[in-house]
Amino acid sequence: MGKRFGMLKKRFQGLSDSPLTELGITQAKLLGEKLKDIKFDKFYSTSLKRAYDTANYIKGNRKQKVEIFDDFVEISMGDMEGIKQEDFKKLYPEQVKNFFFNQLEYNPSSFGGESFLEVRERVIRGLNKFIELNKNYERVLVVSHGATLKTLLHYISGKDISTLSDEAIPKNTSYTIVKYENGKFEIIDFSNVSHLEEIK
Repeated sequence: MGKRFGMLKKRFQGLSDSPLTELGITQAKLLGEKLKDIKFDKFYSTSLKRAYDTANYIKGNRKQKVEIFDDFVEISMGDMEGIKQEDFKKLYPEQVKNFFFNQLEYNPSSFGGESFLEVRERVIRGLNKFIELNKNYERVLVVSHGATLKTLLHYISGKDISTLSDEAIPKNTSYTIVKYENGKFEIIDFSNVSHLEEIK
């Protein structure tokens, strides 16, 4: 798992279908190189181009196709999609603060966005579907997005919802390894970016 909710030039992307930057392409290729010898039974990404392209860079020459799984798509920013952070702050200073520091109080209803509680409900439903889809496979890869991954990984860690704001966001094109066995999750490696050391 790997993509975070990005702010290209400090813009909120959310569901905006933005392409990878040159840096993003380099990072995705490095991640693909890191994972090239691992056998994956399935490759998934959301339908957003930046995730789908990342998944294909990781897949490389393998014969499988990247399948779409939009239950793990990024948080919707509603009417604030693509807005500059400074403009968002002028319009909704309290909600910008909550978005970053107090996710349970983040209320985007006035601009038609998705709350973190709504994201949580969505990823829980999606996770159950994802487990069922992949119950006969040993290893699958999914490329998702930061706000979604933050919420998903917090949930599978079994932490109380009140601590959501304390959960770290996986770094851009990092990988996180999650083991699922006998109905239980274990995070083996979180937000690993060892493959990006050469471009630091």
